Amino acid sequence: FAVGAGTSGNVVANRLTESPHTKVLVLEAGDNDAPNIFISTPLLAPLVQGTTTDWMYRTEPQENACNLLTDNVSFWPRGKVIGGSSCMHFMWYVRGHKDDFDSWEKSGATGWGYKDVLGYFKKSENAMNKNMTSKFHGKDGPLKTSYPYHNQLADIFVEAGKELGYNHTDYNAENMIGFNLPQQTLYNGQRESSSTSFLRPVIKKRRDRLHIVGRAHVRQVVFEENKKGNKRATGVIFVKDGVEIKVRARKEVIFSGGSVGTPQLLMLSGIGPRKHLEEMGIDVIADMPGVGQNLQDHLQIPATFIATNLTKDATVDERTVNAYIQVYFTSLIYIYIPDIQLVLLSHKWTTSTTEKFQKMLNFKQEVSWSMNIDGYLLLYVDRLNKWGTEHNTATLSDFLVYSCLLRPASVGYLKLRSNNYQDHPIIQPNYLSNKRDVETLIEVIEQLEKTKHFKEIGAKMEIGTVNCGNTTSPRSDEFYECMSRALTMTIYHPVGTAKMGSENDIKAVVDSRLKVYKVDGLRVADASVMPTIPSANTQAACYMIGEKAADMIKQDWKL
Repeated sequence: FAVGAGTSGNVVANRLTESPHTKVLVLEAGDNDAPNIFISTPLLAPLVQGTTTDWMYRTEPQENACNLLTDNVSFWPRGKVIGGSSCMHFMWYVRGHKDDFDSWEKSGATGWGYKDVLGYFKKSENAMNKNMTSKFHGKDGPLKTSYPYHNQLADIFVEAGKELGYNHTDYNAENMIGFNLPQQTLYNGQRESSSTSFLRPVIKKRRDRLHIVGRAHVRQVVFEENKKGNKRATGVIFVKDGVEIKVRARKEVIFSGGSVGTPQLLMLSGIGPRKHLEEMGIDVIADMPGVGQNLQDHLQIPATFIATNLTKDATVDERTVNAYIQVYFTSLIYIYIPDIQLVLLSHKWTTSTTEKFQKMLNFKQEVSWSMNIDGYLLLYVDRLNKWGTEHNTATLSDFLVYSCLLRPASVGYLKLRSNNYQDHPIIQPNYLSNKRDVETLIEVIEQLEKTKHFKEIGAKMEIGTVNCGNTTSPRSDEFYECMSRALTMTIYHPVGTAKMGSENDIKAVVDSRLKVYKVDGLRVADASVMPTIPSANTQAACYMIGEKAADMIKQDWKL
């Protein structure tokens, strides 16, 4: 069984059923990913959030961050759909630095160093751009990667990076430190998800052995005691359309529920910290203190810039977005558009727009499925970036730059809210609880305006909307700290809640072959096993984990 048809789970299901003698049942709480124009259309990715394809998790109130969000609570979108979060993120394909994975191995994850995992990154990939370094990219995998369309503003960012002393580099190759356009799981104007890449191309040919059940919410694992007295996972109980169903696994159960779903299901099944399980009224199968601990997430701080010397086509305005959506909906011709994190804000920001900026950060969750094309455009622009009040598009362009904290020192946890599988767990990321994270963000934000290329386009940070008070100087460290704590946003990369490590690591949940300690027949293959968060978007590493997990399962069962 694969519990969860997400980024890693679909890779496992695909690779295991390459053998005509292996049957896999995939259980997914969400529904089918197609047809869904919001998933397939890259520009509409934000509209997937807050719908039935989103788990719509929320964090606990943050003591040290998210001050401009309602009640200091951060939204945590996660994919509840066949394809998981690969159906709703922004498609960046970034593997991370080699030291990220070498540190995994040093921490006890034997066989997970960079030299061990590089081949699995390449195995998934079908690099479609000749400028990608061939030695480090795959050409035969199911997952297409490419560079997006770009324009003057993107080039300015790359040149500004050069001015700071960084190379123009293929960051997924050997020289990983530098500036470049994002490599994305995007081809011919459409999203490449784990569903479109690993399931759809094979599902018809493998009907006899690859079975996928949607709207199947697993509530617990079934354990039986074997002859040696060990607890073994022999199946699961899931609920579909209000009916409870119990199924047995001949070989093993594989969790791919992600960094929220996997630890929640482990604890609901009796694997976790004994005291917490007993408080929840759950029988303890295995006392494992590390389940739900070690929660790490990337966060970002958006800064608004006003640029007075940009050419007219350097950013994306409403007409560009409207043309894109009109063409896509009426003819399904795939045209390119710049990455949405560099979207033009074609309004001037003023000190009176703090409330509107707060609404943008809180990201309204209502979606009207009956809106016409102009309605889609309006909702998209309203949600992401159209909060100002003064038009002046002839003389200025506004854009956002996100400062992203890739190696956070702040660590959080996840706990059950109740023993009901339908209740969302308690999510406490502890954003910016470690002072080192704030110091890093201050250093980054201070550099943004200082490069020659930013000066050439007349780029100035607009600081009036941050609402950090009159007692701090606009360019002081105190101001930037206030800004960081006010504008904190997740980048949707939670990891580490079922940590991989050695047997003598009390916080380790799985071993180097991804088998859950203290029980038999249960394995985890998703972002929750990462010992530390890579300095990159996490989807590439999730594909890699799925590939490596499938190989290990084949080896262990001689498939």
